Amino acid sequence: MPRLLVRLIFLLGMAIGLTTCNPFAPALDQEGLSRVDLLGDPSSVDGFFQLFKNAYELRDTTLYGSLFTPDFLFAYYDPDLGQEFQWDRDTEMGISQNLFSQVIQITLDWNYYVQIDTTDTTGLVVRSFNLTITEDEDNAYIGSGRARMELKRSRIGEAWKASYWFDDSDF
Repeated sequence: MPRLLVRLIFLLGMAIGLTTCNPFAPALDQEGLSRVDLLGDPSSVDGFFQLFKNAYELRDTTLYGSLFTPDFLFAYYDPDLGQEFQWDRDTEMGISQNLFSQVIQITLDWNYYVQIDTTDTTGLVVRSFNLTITEDEDNAYIGSGRARMELKRSRIGEAWKASYWFDDSDF
């Protein structure tokens, strides 16, 4: 009888010990991921482009809209018409909302920097990219090009935002 009681006490102690301590789990970090911006830190130029990629691939207009100044302009040249077209931020957001809701997948790969000139508060960045837009199981559109972006921010440490984007691509 005493052996059974010892075993029960031992098993009960083990059960309590195992529920309060997991030797395979790391220690609890009280700050968690609060110091990590998994989608991209737009206070750096690289982080701005990482956030842009993630906003596009996640098809998230809230993230996407955070990348642009209120007076943002998008422009592209149509060689067939021999004309440049431009639109404002609201139009860009409407077009993007429509695109994001009509496709099943977008893959954006930012490649090399063709040009990068920055001061503390302004930047001119030209960067090449590859873009795949999958409309459905049978239709995918693949293109490449360069994005020429003018970036702005009020001071060092703040997020870069695009005020102008000229799209030079084959889309």
